[in-house]
Amino acid sequence: MSPSIPDWLSVQAQLSPDRLALTDGQESWSFRQLDRYAGQLASRLFRWGIRKNQRVAVLAESTMKMIATIHALNRLGTVLVPINPRLSPDDRTALIQDADPWVLIAPTPEGSSLVQSFSLEALWHNLVEEPLYPPRAISLDDIQCLMYTSGTTGRPKGALISSGNIFSSAVYSAIHNGTNAADLWLHVMPLFHIGGLSILFRSVITGSGIVLLPRFDTEQILAIWARYPISLVSLVPTMLYRLLQSCESFPTSLRLILLGGAPPSPSIVRQALSCNLPVVLTYGLTETSSQIVTQLPHGNNNNSSAGYPIYPTQIAILTEGHITQESEKIGEILVQGPTVFRGYWRNSQSTRETFWQGWLRTGDIGYLNENSSLTVMDRQKDLIIRGGENISPVEIERVFMSHPLIHDAGVLPVDDEEWGQVPIIMLVKESDLNRQQCLDWAQHHLSAIKRPIAYYLADSLPRTASGKLKRVELLRLWQNGAYHELL
Repeated sequence: MSPSIPDWLSVQAQLSPDRLALTDGQESWSFRQLDRYAGQLASRLFRWGIRKNQRVAVLAESTMKMIATIHALNRLGTVLVPINPRLSPDDRTALIQDADPWVLIAPTPEGSSLVQSFSLEALWHNLVEEPLYPPRAISLDDIQCLMYTSGTTGRPKGALISSGNIFSSAVYSAIHNGTNAADLWLHVMPLFHIGGLSILFRSVITGSGIVLLPRFDTEQILAIWARYPISLVSLVPTMLYRLLQSCESFPTSLRLILLGGAPPSPSIVRQALSCNLPVVLTYGLTETSSQIVTQLPHGNNNNSSAGYPIYPTQIAILTEGHITQESEKIGEILVQGPTVFRGYWRNSQSTRETFWQGWLRTGDIGYLNENSSLTVMDRQKDLIIRGGENISPVEIERVFMSHPLIHDAGVLPVDDEEWGQVPIIMLVKESDLNRQQCLDWAQHHLSAIKRPIAYYLADSLPRTASGKLKRVELLRLWQNGAYHELL
């Protein structure tokens, strides 16, 4: 018999019925109210034919009604399939075809030949008359989410994440970060990303409240900070950069800024720390149910390191066919622990390829430091091989993003007859910048073999919702002449 635990939302509603669970600044729900809505919605969805283990896709817009609907689907024991509402029609169709859900729940009625659709409006109509669907025991072995990867290097894959993965992630990250019922999360991450979805379940498991914003907006964030004692927020580097440009001060209640999703530029981290902001770097994947390595809150952190494994997660390095936990050994980062996913949906080959002797192969390159913290260098697939030497695009990007006139940078390999591959770089500048300045910066900060051979200007670079650079898209844009060379 698989292990199970009581429904976490219903338990929190009993323990803290009147505590704030969720607000968008206009409407506020206690844990008792959120639990009631989840029960009523689950009852209606059951009457409409939705059952345990069915895959249910949602266009995951960040609204309070969508969050309550997600909790209702969890109460029914369905498999949640969050879909980015901003995907192109072709990309959305591809995900729906791959997931093959029983139904799609969308903010407004959707016409699709692929799947039947319910609208949130219809789902919530006259909900007060609906009876409560009783809480169920949550089986930790059941699949809770079919979560699609960001697809930075190709077609997204559906990661099968269990209830046990979600629960372990919430509990162990709370221990590492000191999260408790007194905390108030500012939620600005998208719900179709594991970093945003995991906050919902951490909230009802730990009893911490959520202030929800439908999208990242610096003016709205300033207004929220003036009204609520926000203590926690998860950001990607682009978000932190915009806040640093817009805000003169940050709330004194803020005790932790989790910065992840993509490698931040050293200049952003330095600026944040100079403002005494409680920034800690974090590293995680969809396949690990969110963060697995995080710097210590209020610790003496090395800003080139992503931090320490969240207990009981284990980290190792795969190098030359051997698994090691020795310091300074560079190789592929391996992960083992209770938050590691079950495999990829309908993709047994990718599942087999992503595990090595019981360890999850992340595809990221890094090394363990002497103090057992982890430094993440780059994606293994993205390494540039120049004259037989591996070059990390992220290392070059970090160097250029530390330049005071450069806001963003993206590096690509191009074929070279002599060297095999050489790097070129796309730059988003903040003011006047010329090629000589770039050459001087590279000469001062990079060895000769790592210096880009060409510099291009861009208004912006293609990134995922979590801030990761879409290198496949970047290459396509460059090949189509979207960027102009800096001469």
